[in-house]
Amino acid sequence: MRPRTWLVSLAVVCSHQLTAQPAKISQVRQDLLDPFHGAAAECLELAKAIPEDKYGWRPMDGARSFGEVFAHMAGSTLLFGSYAGMKQPDGPARALATVYMKRGFEMPEIFEAERAIKGKAQTVAIMEEAFLRAEDLIRQMPDSELDKQVKFFGQTITVQLC
Repeated sequence: MRPRTWLVSLAVVCSHQLTAQPAKISQVRQDLLDPFHGAAAECLELAKAIPEDKYGWRPMDGARSFGEVFAHMAGSTLLFGSYAGMKQPDGPARALATVYMKRGFEMPEIFEAERAIKGKAQTVAIMEEAFLRAEDLIRQMPDSELDKQVKFFGQTITVQLC
């Protein structure tokens, strides 16, 4: 292939990739994604808006701190996703996922895993990974999987209710 022809071919392929539409997903999955994406975005916005020095603040003894609440949001997302087939992440959320996704956890383990996360940057990175993994799972899951039944805290529910 001549160099000029190769460049034209490359330009055509690249322009197609830039204009290609994302894969269409079903309405039922879009109905799951929209509220999840909205809630996740609001949680991340709040986590980013709170100053670093307030992450350790607790409303009273025995209550979770701001940082621990944010970690709990990420951990719960990973737990619920695990029932729908989400695999354990390799990034910043891995340590938290190790506790949450094993399902047979005890609450002291959860509290310890949440307390182990230090600082705003680490917390936000964990939240971003957990929320992105959940969105990807919903986007890629076949519609037929949504009605699959799973045991969730002793109750039988469908994957889409996780």
